[in-house]
Amino acid sequence: MKPLAPLMGLCALSITLATTVASAQPADVDHGAMDHSGMDHGAAQAPAPAATDHGNMDHGDMEHDGLPQAAPTAPAAPPVASLPASDGAAERGYDSYGIHPHMMDDMPAWQVLFDKFGVSRNRDGQNALQWDGRFWFGTATDRLLVKSEGERENGEGSDGKVEAFWSHAVSPFWDLQLGARRDIGNGPKRNWAAIGIEGVLPYNIELETTAYVGASGRTALALKAEYDLLLTQRLIFTPELEASLYGKSDPARGVGSGLSEGSLSFRLRYEVTREFAPYIGVSFDRKFGQTARYASDAGASRSQTALMAGVRFWF
Repeated sequence: MKPLAPLMGLCALSITLATTVASAQPADVDHGAMDHSGMDHGAAQAPAPAATDHGNMDHGDMEHDGLPQAAPTAPAAPPVASLPASDGAAERGYDSYGIHPHMMDDMPAWQVLFDKFGVSRNRDGQNALQWDGRFWFGTATDRLLVKSEGERENGEGSDGKVEAFWSHAVSPFWDLQLGARRDIGNGPKRNWAAIGIEGVLPYNIELETTAYVGASGRTALALKAEYDLLLTQRLIFTPELEASLYGKSDPARGVGSGLSEGSLSFRLRYEVTREFAPYIGVSFDRKFGQTARYASDAGASRSQTALMAGVRFWF
């Protein structure tokens, strides 16, 4: 019977454990029969913690048990679209965001622009190469400006000018220009001192006005105005008006005093990109006064109409 002794002991131990667990379970309580009116619920509440005076606490002596502490919170950046909508005169102007007026004015830049570069054919069947371009280098307020325009006819010589200016912004829309001009092409070369103003009139009309003083008491005035009319986002119609006046006649160059010549042109260009735009157009030129008589004596027409085609580009 000795082999059964361990088995009987194990059974006895299991019965003892089961009895102990059963006795630990609470008896069913009939809550409906309980008299809650005599219960002191206030006494069952946990006591509230005593108020702590943080002002008198010495945080320097506190022990943090070596736990890492959170870094100080950095000032929050201004939320998106929170920049002031005013001109900066409000209490929190642009200066509070590190934006200062004219902060980009002193950064130099440059550009090459040819408003016209192409060919023309007049009613007499003569072809000509035309150009009207400029280059500038400098800042928003002060620039070196070089301009040139003219045309070269096949077998008939050429006529044009080159100008160099110091251009200074005198207002947001107007530049004062001081410099020099040199006439090129047929006839003797003439040099002029020049002063002019260039800018934008109301309705976005671009205007250039330049006065010249040359040797032997020569004076001249040049006017040019043009306007870009957007027919679509890419198709642009540009009327342009030019006029030249001289204080005295210069027979060697075929120029008479007074209103010498004027031209009106219309160009239609299509902007393949902002930097590249082919154009077609038509121009009407007319000589006046003594200049017209010089042209007649030379066998040339007093007025001329021509078709134009070319490209406007910049970089």
